[in-house]
Amino acid sequence: MNNIETQLVQGANRTEDDRTGAISPSLNFSTAFRHPGLGASTGFDYARVSAPTRALLETQLAQLETGQKAYAVSSGMSAIQLVFQTLLQTGEHFITSDDLYGGTFRYFGQ
Repeated sequence: MNNIETQLVQGANRTEDDRTGAISPSLNFSTAFRHPGLGASTGFDYARVSAPTRALLETQLAQLETGQKAYAVSSGMSAIQLVFQTLLQTGEHFITSDDLYGGTFRYFGQ
């Protein structure tokens, strides 16, 4: 799918579900996932870490942006922490306004 309009409309359609045969992806609202055995993971452990629906969204966003990876997080604070822990090294500096959400202000202060 090279056409951006087609990608936006179709997304992950026609990604057949092996278990059900559905051609449109299902929404998955589970918060915890069963594993086939001790030490064996399905790739999904707990929804805060990863979930099938979010993984699908991340794949689609990466494709739309022609990127290698995309991340979807559950809150603005999660996004801030992800960006700052990924992009900045200890000792580096950044500039921001002091008129911030309280949690962000405290996070940056630490």
